[in-house]
Amino acid sequence: MTLVALTGIPGTGKSTICNILRGNNFRCYEALQICGSNECMEGNEVDIDCLSSLWARRDEEDVIVASHYSHLLGADFVIILERDPELVEKSLLARGYSSEKIFENMDSLYSDIIYQESLDLLPSIRICRIMNKEGKPAETAEAIMKVALNIFSGNASKL
Repeated sequence: MTLVALTGIPGTGKSTICNILRGNNFRCYEALQICGSNECMEGNEVDIDCLSSLWARRDEEDVIVASHYSHLLGADFVIILERDPELVEKSLLARGYSSEKIFENMDSLYSDIIYQESLDLLPSIRICRIMNKEGKPAETAEAIMKVALNIFSGNASKL
């Protein structure tokens, strides 16, 4: 099985892109949905070890898991979805995030924590960044599909 993490801070469009990928016959799962149905939650916190072991037992091939923590699940490759910081902040405000939570997420964006955490687990050649352009999720999904197809077909060197 090849596990590709589609990750990025909240508000970058992971759920939207995952829906488009599913509509194009990709196996794309949102990790939070899996957690709730598999007891990998402790209160409001995800148990990363529980979820990682769950994914390690899957026999399904070529899977994409979308979440702001999917890069921590033992992925073979990571695709970091990025978005203009102003648009991320607007998205988080629209979701009703507290100012503290918005600050925390924006700090994560500016400190590039997801890339750093991914780099702790994988070599840089297995980490890809894709910008989610405003109003163009289909184009973003198309770029991710091309990357995923190269990964799944064993042509990851073409990334």
